[in-house]
Amino acid sequence: MRVLLATDGSDSAGAALDFLVNFPFPAGSEAIVLSVIDGKTFSEDRELSEEQSRTIRGTRDMVQGETEQFLAAEGERLREAGWAGSTEVRYGEPADEIIQAVEQHGVDLVVLGSHGTSGIRRFLLGSVSDKVLVYAPCSVLIVKACGEKEPVPGETASGEADDRWRILLAYDNSEPSRNALSLCASLPLNDRAEVTAVSVMPMVTAYRQDIRQQLNPIWQQKKQAARAALEEAVQALRWSTPNVSAELREAADVSEEILDIAEKSGTDLIMVGCKGRSAIDRFLVGSKTNRIARHAHCSVWAVRD
Repeated sequence: MRVLLATDGSDSAGAALDFLVNFPFPAGSEAIVLSVIDGKTFSEDRELSEEQSRTIRGTRDMVQGETEQFLAAEGERLREAGWAGSTEVRYGEPADEIIQAVEQHGVDLVVLGSHGTSGIRRFLLGSVSDKVLVYAPCSVLIVKACGEKEPVPGETASGEADDRWRILLAYDNSEPSRNALSLCASLPLNDRAEVTAVSVMPMVTAYRQDIRQQLNPIWQQKKQAARAALEEAVQALRWSTPNVSAELREAADVSEEILDIAEKSGTDLIMVGCKGRSAIDRFLVGSKTNRIARHAHCSVWAVRD
């Protein structure tokens, strides 16, 4: 698997690096560590004096030097963790440059941090993360930084490595969710990892329509089909870990139900299928995926085929 880690040296980017170091990615995976310096900050397109131009160029060189320094440190940490890879600095609009790098390097997964994990900051997911989630032609992993007293997933409270991961797979037997299932089943998890496959059937609650819906024979047939699909998913996931369970829920808001299950169960990672690679599919990225990525308390892996 070829992974691109987009970093800016912030705490949220540091959490994304921690995730890469601790999560059981497939053997032989390689990483490109990319940092984008916002080109607008150092633009010389406007009328400037020679002294102002020298100041901008000097500041730009200083920022690039600092960027290369922290990229070298992050690259070294990945190599110590067994990753092969390289580092790269670009100038321009961050989200655009990340997407271009993904396309040029044939990346399978782009990893980046979000701005926060609670309250309004969770709602205001960074514009860079948001844009990359929608327009990247590959899977996107948005890593949420943990609270000050909460250990990073994959670590104990003392900072030591911990191989227990709690993964929630949102599954509805659609093609995108089957892609997410295949990826999850292929991960080199171990006997301590826990995977829960969750399927949520949407209910119409207005005017108590949910009661009629539940009593409808067609609805009962759909529930049986959903249970059978979940059982097949469980069997596939047992290739990765024996600790697999399934939940079938009925709710008016599918995304909210998945978020609620993830938070109450202490999930470390939500895996959810995402629309395909075409331009229109990327533009119309599923509202459920977008909402889960924005509001989840934990990291979210949006899987594209």
